[in-house]
Amino acid sequence: MEQQIRKVPWKVVIPVSIVVILILLIFLFRVTKVTVEGNTFFSEEVVASEVCNTFWDKNTISAFVKNHLGFSAELPYVREYEITYPGMNHIHIKLYEKKIVAGIAYMSQYVYFDKDGTVLKSTNEKLPDIPLFETKTMTTFTLYETVQMEDEDLLAQIMNLSQLFQHYEVTWDSVVFDRKNAAYLYTGDIRVSLGKKSAYDEEIAALSSVLKTALEKNLSGEIDMTNHHFGGDIILKKNK
Repeated sequence: MEQQIRKVPWKVVIPVSIVVILILLIFLFRVTKVTVEGNTFFSEEVVASEVCNTFWDKNTISAFVKNHLGFSAELPYVREYEITYPGMNHIHIKLYEKKIVAGIAYMSQYVYFDKDGTVLKSTNEKLPDIPLFETKTMTTFTLYETVQMEDEDLLAQIMNLSQLFQHYEVTWDSVVFDRKNAAYLYTGDIRVSLGKKSAYDEEIAALSSVLKTALEKNLSGEIDMTNHHFGGDIILKKNK
């Protein structure tokens, strides 16, 4: 007598199949490698932990879906970042960091910010090759927020100058403010008296080419721009 083969109902087969497929996908596409490119502020481990910080980021398929649905982590120190998947277990993060344009030296603290005044870094040690604004006015800050100063007019002067220096590609070392907030620009062996103004557009526009030539010729001396008017002469008084 033939034994009757008992068929498994589809309502059992389908759920079991789905579970098996999901288990295979979880193990086959499990993230085992995360690489980071373009990071200067933080280590690869820190960036990887901030971008891949949920259960869904531990699998390349679910991570791909999550990121394409717009649920990527926000990194306040970058303009944007791209995530690619070089392999079935590999996630690659490419950062486009915000650029530090200058810093403010206040007491023993150095606060570095981008073109919009957003604080990107603070340290007790001066960073090399980053120009500084030196002031005795109280400066407070929170990372990734706009720098705050007790004197808002002075902060406006600083932001105006930093944007102009960047726009006109002025090479500079520091700007020192006296107690009346008059600005003194130092670049190489040249000192420029800029005075106290709400905006220095005309002065920096006129200075940019003069300073470039003076630095190329290794000149030293002083330039007084406190009473400069549009179209006026710029005179470098050479040091004796």
